[in-house]
Amino acid sequence: MNAHLVFGESTAGAMKWTLNKVKSKDTVIGFPDFFAIGPIHELESEKGLVGRVQWFKDNMSIGDMAEYYSNEYESSYRLALQEIGDIPIEVPITIWTADNAPEQTGLRFVMKLLEDRENKIFVVNSNECFNKYCKPPDVFYTSLHTSEISPENLKIILKKTHSYEPFLLESKNKLVKEWEALSASEEVLRLWEDGAIKSVSVDHLDAFIILSARSLEWKYGEGFLESSRLVGDILGHLEQYVGDAFIFNRIHNLIEQGKLEYEGTLGKMRQLRVKLA
Repeated sequence: MNAHLVFGESTAGAMKWTLNKVKSKDTVIGFPDFFAIGPIHELESEKGLVGRVQWFKDNMSIGDMAEYYSNEYESSYRLALQEIGDIPIEVPITIWTADNAPEQTGLRFVMKLLEDRENKIFVVNSNECFNKYCKPPDVFYTSLHTSEISPENLKIILKKTHSYEPFLLESKNKLVKEWEALSASEEVLRLWEDGAIKSVSVDHLDAFIILSARSLEWKYGEGFLESSRLVGDILGHLEQYVGDAFIFNRIHNLIEQGKLEYEGTLGKMRQLRVKLA
């Protein structure tokens, strides 16, 4: 029996489906968090957790995720912590990650949580495994998140990971130290650049959002465009996995700054239309 730790509810669902198909008794813990955004300062402490929960309530109170962050996020987060703490010492733990800020930050946070545990720990980079075992010939593919890998390909990767060696203690300690450096920062946005996590200011992507809006104006004219189209265009060209909720939040911030004009309903991605001021 193995405990698979993944980041995001959709990834957890795909992993559960995969394990069911191969008739495995392994368990899945889906950490319901998105570590690319929000404060992680001293997150391993109660103070850090309370601060993170409050930040989401204060700053992500619009859009489709607003109700989740206001009413469900904290309880789901604490449940995941409890499930990790309840893993028996004899049960190996497999942590799934990919080449992006939320999963790589989550990997380092979980390593901190498991710092004093003696469980065997395995780390699977789903991006590397996809390119090694699943990709079409002569094609290199960079998945932005493990959730983008189909359950069928997860099944292929899962079979290959049976031959993996446990994570070495020195590698674990290295990730713990990296987490401690990350959590010392009070920035609330993280990107994945050159194989490392980079903490940046919350408005770091605002210029890219403006550039995307200008590009769409050149393509479709200078009238109002659906904010969902703008968000989709940004995520399609950004090559970073920061989530549509954060981008939508920044669009609202740019409206407040007077850099974007709007019509329709604030807080509703499919009912809000924007254009450059």
